[in-house]
Amino acid sequence: MHHNNPFAALSQNTNNPTLTETKTDRSNEKNNFSEIVFQITLNPLFKNEPNEAFVFMGDDPNKSNLLSEQNLDELLLERLMLTDAEYINDQRRPREKPLKTGVIKEHFFYLFECFERLENLKRKFIQTNLIDHYEFIYNLIINMCRTVISIIEPEQEPLSKKFFNLIITYGAESEHFPKFYQSFIKLIDNSDNFFNSETNDLDQLVEDPLELKFLTDLFYHFNQSINIQAFDIYSNEFRKKLDLLRLITGSKLMKYLFVKCSFLAESGQTRGKSWQTDTLIGKLLTPSVLPLEQYKFQSLFGEPQHQFRYFLNTSHMTRQDAEINEKNMHQAQRMINREISSFFYDHLVKTNSNAKIRNMWLGWCSKCMTDNKAKCQEWSNFGQNPMNMFSNKSNYPSEGFWLNLLDIFLTYSMPFCADGLQNSSKLLKINYNYTNPDIKDKNLTLLDSETKFIPNRDTTKVQDEHVNFNFITESFYYTHSLIRFSYLSMYQKLIKINNELAKWQEMYQDLAHSTDPQMSRIKTMFENMSCEFLNMQGVMTEEGLIKKLSKFLFNTALWLSFVSTKAQKSNFDAEKSQNLEPLSQVDFLSKETNSFNLDILAVIPEFLLTNIVEFLTCINRFKETLLPDLFMDRLSGKNEPEFPIWYLYLILSFMGRSDRLFNPHIRAQIAESIECLLPRQNPVLVEFQKNLSKQIFLDKQYSALICESLINVFVSIEMSGQSVQFEQKFNYRRPMYELFDYLWNLPTQNASPEYRKHRDELKKMADFALENIENHEQPLFLKFLNYLINDANYLLVEGLLLLEKIKTSQDKLELDKVEKNLNNQQRSELESGLKQMIMMAKFHNIMSLKTIQTIKMLTDEIKDLFCHQVLVDRIATMLNDFLLHLVGKKKRKQLKVKNFEEVKFKPKEVVSIICDIYLNLGENRHFCEAICRDGRSYSSDLFQSAIEVLQQIGRDPIWVQQFVLFYKKVNGVAEQLKLEEANFDDAPDEFLDPIMSCLMEDPVLLPSSKQIVDKSTISRHLLSDQTDPFNRSPLTLQEVVPATDLKKRIDEWKKSKLSISNSQ
Repeated sequence: MHHNNPFAALSQNTNNPTLTETKTDRSNEKNNFSEIVFQITLNPLFKNEPNEAFVFMGDDPNKSNLLSEQNLDELLLERLMLTDAEYINDQRRPREKPLKTGVIKEHFFYLFECFERLENLKRKFIQTNLIDHYEFIYNLIINMCRTVISIIEPEQEPLSKKFFNLIITYGAESEHFPKFYQSFIKLIDNSDNFFNSETNDLDQLVEDPLELKFLTDLFYHFNQSINIQAFDIYSNEFRKKLDLLRLITGSKLMKYLFVKCSFLAESGQTRGKSWQTDTLIGKLLTPSVLPLEQYKFQSLFGEPQHQFRYFLNTSHMTRQDAEINEKNMHQAQRMINREISSFFYDHLVKTNSNAKIRNMWLGWCSKCMTDNKAKCQEWSNFGQNPMNMFSNKSNYPSEGFWLNLLDIFLTYSMPFCADGLQNSSKLLKINYNYTNPDIKDKNLTLLDSETKFIPNRDTTKVQDEHVNFNFITESFYYTHSLIRFSYLSMYQKLIKINNELAKWQEMYQDLAHSTDPQMSRIKTMFENMSCEFLNMQGVMTEEGLIKKLSKFLFNTALWLSFVSTKAQKSNFDAEKSQNLEPLSQVDFLSKETNSFNLDILAVIPEFLLTNIVEFLTCINRFKETLLPDLFMDRLSGKNEPEFPIWYLYLILSFMGRSDRLFNPHIRAQIAESIECLLPRQNPVLVEFQKNLSKQIFLDKQYSALICESLINVFVSIEMSGQSVQFEQKFNYRRPMYELFDYLWNLPTQNASPEYRKHRDELKKMADFALENIENHEQPLFLKFLNYLINDANYLLVEGLLLLEKIKTSQDKLELDKVEKNLNNQQRSELESGLKQMIMMAKFHNIMSLKTIQTIKMLTDEIKDLFCHQVLVDRIATMLNDFLLHLVGKKKRKQLKVKNFEEVKFKPKEVVSIICDIYLNLGENRHFCEAICRDGRSYSSDLFQSAIEVLQQIGRDPIWVQQFVLFYKKVNGVAEQLKLEEANFDDAPDEFLDPIMSCLMEDPVLLPSSKQIVDKSTISRHLLSDQTDPFNRSPLTLQEVVPATDLKKRIDEWKKSKLSISNSQ
């Protein structure tokens, strides 16, 4: 209390041991208490020991001058109706003393200060046995607050605003305010029936509509009081407002109204960003280590250029500076997460909550996501001009907003996420039917239109369209949706910025020592992008966020693997509690997926799996040192989780299974994510990689099936029937080559049998392909080798053509330095085209080297399949053509660009690998014949030139000698073939293959076109195109008909020609 001695009028009575308990005495005591509490009196001769006066409320000499329970309510109401300050001042008693400072206040302030004085006097009430009077006054004050709402006419500002001002003033300052507020809300609250029944009638929340409006307006005023620009962790507003909101929303009623009042009004206009800037919940989700607006101005070239707080002045930043910045950023981010998660989890949905409150909150999140659904593709829209990401103002809530919302739902999800199968029972409470479009009345309808794992099946129709989904199910799907809205959207932006940074860094370095006026602009741009990149990377790699994300996503991997392979209807029985069962080799070897499992996959969105693999790829690409935290949870101090095995489950359940995951691009992304398991140069990760690869690639017998899955997805990319961009296809295959190389070479690390199982699996697949090469369905490994050869042909040839063009352009630019033939525009265009060609050549050369390295690796032990008539001509022709371009003297000159390293061209290494492949297959006679039959590239001088190059590049002399022997063998075969061809050069046209114009060895009839071709010719054609080459009708190798009579005539003709030749 603010006056000097609030108990002065009571001190004589309460300390008198001889006090007589008479009715008059008790009335006097009650009067004294009431006068002090309400600062009013009916006694015209009132004397007060403190130097303050009370307001005289008496005007009838016939009435008692004591305040009593019979007249207090009427007098208090009269007191509240007094608004004239001059009149109140005239009514003071004693007149020689001033009124207490602040007595002339608004209604709610006056009532609360009465309440404060009452609480401060509570001990005195107890000591004088007047607790009943205390309770009377207590109730009177609270009830009078309610009365004010119904009878007081607001003058300038609404009563709700005045009450809100009271909350702001005393909410955090007075120890008595929570009790006052809670009692007031409890008096109005009539919501028990609403929360305990099916009704949605808001009239059942509060009896009086005026009171309901009063309460809802409190949240309007709270919203208006927050300046979103200043509402962050670096001001006191953030914590202060959250604490006040915890107080205001302590009851179910106020929690419900809090959420309901945060919805935007229905409108036909775009409302994306308004969910953050115009709603109370949106503003609470705003504080972040990232700024609300990343760039203050539309242009980057004014000051201030950006609004980031960390990683400033990047061009002068040391590694230690960066680490300090990241540490400070993460510390601030953790504080934000604690505060916001505490409010939205512990307070809003966990403590004194209700299903209706949770559903209202989920509905808010759903509406927000629906109105911002284009956010997921925001950064893919900047492909044509990536610089738009810096100059355009976003139409969506900030990145910090989405990350905060994600962190809240990750917190919701942690209770049902497991570290091991022994505590995984809650995962079975996730209702897979949530995203079934046939089911109505759910919150997140946004997911109904999402592409599912497999196309729709008639059996997915549900009998009951109205299902009540549990909070676990809602949290699961909301979290996945928010991963796309926040984390993966930022990942796509990070990729864009990273690509742009490389370009601007190159420009910066080119102009570093020049006086070009553009230098300042380029430096500013580079600083801005570097700063934004480091800030975004920093916020995405905070350890707490990473741990929650990885745990959630690995649990998703387990759940997806289980529902796609082993799950039965009984597993989802709500009455039972059972853990998920471990998957075994039987589950992965099965080529058929049960109908029930397919029904589940037909209603689950495929992006659940995309979230997993893109998250792993993101961490692997931008913060690989966090990989141990993902898989091993090294910070928890508990037993290691089973995450690596669950990841293996996911790989084997989906990567090679088009029946379970229709989209080949996502299956290719799984293969791309496996790259995070491969050895890396970072010494910090050596032990981690060793342990992880052992768990995933070696410990489990069924891990050998990774090879088949990998080859399956490799082939699927080519055969998907979908448009696959050239660069995208080879980006998918690059990590596959790395994985093939790692698995194949595991035996070099250890001689144990388990280290050979992947190589043996590939050889087993090759043997199966050789045995079934004429089957109706082409063997998988045969398709794989065919596409491998296609890739090598395309990449190396295109790469060499680009090198020729680069050399031509470089020569023109050098000539222009002397002759000055080009104008500025011509020279600029030539330089721009040259840069583009260098970039393309770099990509082609890297990928072609990876491809032929893979072919060389496979031919170390797989030979017969490469030398079969279906493939042998293709592999031989390819090798000859490559060798001619690389060692032929005329061809080599055309490839001599200025800087081989700039275009990643390694001719010595390529020649060496090609010659390794020759030697690997050189024992086979068919291969040697195929080399010689190549009339376009093969000549007797080709291998001699190759030998000279091999000697120049320093290959082992013993190995070179082996190649010399191979060369001599090929020459011998060539001589024999020349003799044979001389005997058969007058063959009748009907004996010649109509496509290859060569003598047929095994003629076959194509059933639809009735054309006869050699079996080897049509076999090669059908590898890539399963149609009749003459009329495009569908065709398989099993459908061709042996032309027995023609073959017999060809054989007899050849025999007769040889007989004549021998007789001569």
